[in-house]
Amino acid sequence: MRQLIVKGYSKYSRSEKPFILPNLATGAEVILPLSQLRWLLDQPDYILSQAEVNTEFLRADWTMLHPSIATGSVHGPIIRREMTKGLDTYADAVVNEIQYSLGLVWGDSTQWHEIVVYDTMLDVISRISNRALVGFPLCRNESYLRSSRTFARFVIITAGLINLLPSMLRPILGPLIIARDIYHYHKIARLIFPIIKNRMADFQLGNDYKKPDYSVHNDYIHWALHHAFSQDDPIERTPEMITKRLVVLTFGTIQSSVITITNALVDIASSPSSVEVQEGLREEVEGATTPPNSESWKTSNLVKMVRIDSVLRESMRLWGFISRGVMKMVMVREGIKIPSGEHLPFGAKVGVSAYAIHHDEAMYPNAFMFDAFRFSRPLGAVMLGTTGNDAAEMLPMVKSTNNFMGFSHGRNTCPGRFFAANQLKLLLANISSMYDIEPIPIRPQNPWLNNSIGPPISAKFRVRRRQNTTDPLPNRVVQECSQ
Repeated sequence: MRQLIVKGYSKYSRSEKPFILPNLATGAEVILPLSQLRWLLDQPDYILSQAEVNTEFLRADWTMLHPSIATGSVHGPIIRREMTKGLDTYADAVVNEIQYSLGLVWGDSTQWHEIVVYDTMLDVISRISNRALVGFPLCRNESYLRSSRTFARFVIITAGLINLLPSMLRPILGPLIIARDIYHYHKIARLIFPIIKNRMADFQLGNDYKKPDYSVHNDYIHWALHHAFSQDDPIERTPEMITKRLVVLTFGTIQSSVITITNALVDIASSPSSVEVQEGLREEVEGATTPPNSESWKTSNLVKMVRIDSVLRESMRLWGFISRGVMKMVMVREGIKIPSGEHLPFGAKVGVSAYAIHHDEAMYPNAFMFDAFRFSRPLGAVMLGTTGNDAAEMLPMVKSTNNFMGFSHGRNTCPGRFFAANQLKLLLANISSMYDIEPIPIRPQNPWLNNSIGPPISAKFRVRRRQNTTDPLPNRVVQECSQ
């Protein structure tokens, strides 16, 4: 598939022509040249819908546990309000969980020892995501964590299998394919229902919950309860619906972050400048968090870690899981005419390829090479391959542009990207401070799965705990009961 994307981009996109890219799971896609991206982004949702493409890709009618989760708008407000604006309120708890989790999966030995990157990062990300979503002590419950990360890991696989089935077989085989997901949902529900029911005792219909109080509990359960009791829909006030929304949200917070951090760590390990990159990251983290204080891991300090941010953005540029940047479905019955004059029928999919753009040498010099600090240089040097100081602005990983669509682009850019970026930067910063990664000579390949790029799941390298980091930066204790 990679060859088809690159060839189509070179032959047609560079000549300002659209081309058709096959997709075995969800049907052919019309790929527009970059010059037509603005037109694509400007189309209203009732004409071209990105949500419909996402729903089909995830087979949300099967994998999202309830029809209203696939089509509703509850997650958006909670993600933008509590999960994004409240990043600093649970930053210390997340760092506490990162340091605890890394000690578990990478150990405290100062001798070199081998680890499996994807498996250990799946464990760590599931723990720190759940520290923010369900709080302590449930985020330390091994049964809960096992089901949470298993559900998150297999949603895409489940969706892919159902998409490959002929429509007539889905009602027969679909329930068998999703059985594992349902099983893990029920295991999670048994653990979380009592917590939700206990919290619900503090809520009463008719009270005003539009100005929430999170002084006692600051996690998704409480966010969802405040949202539910400020609405008129009784279904949203049930433990079942709150749990189903939570489980689906953990998929969004866990799986994409695991893929990103796995790729980034493998990129660092396989870089010819691996040792220098690690030293540069460590120097930056120590400078931003020394001396340790209550602001050490707040967003105001994280924005200073431009190298950490650059490593993540650069790795996403190279290995973004979904090869498309923006993809929309034609929603009008009469179809639509694209700027180059071709007519697309109702239901057709049209978009731009992020993979081809991200690997365009005209936009990114040495586009197929991992340049760890590419995005921590002045803007002119990043985009034009120069060393001039014509622009001092850096490009953070959450910033989407016509040339970078790691989180998609336009009004449908992922609303959870700030939460994800914060989580990933905290994790990479602590890894850099706490561990040495032994360089590896060759980067393991990323498998292509239809139009998506999987992480190198079996990749391994050796790590060792750095001397004097048993109590890592910053040297202070975070209360276990704070989340």
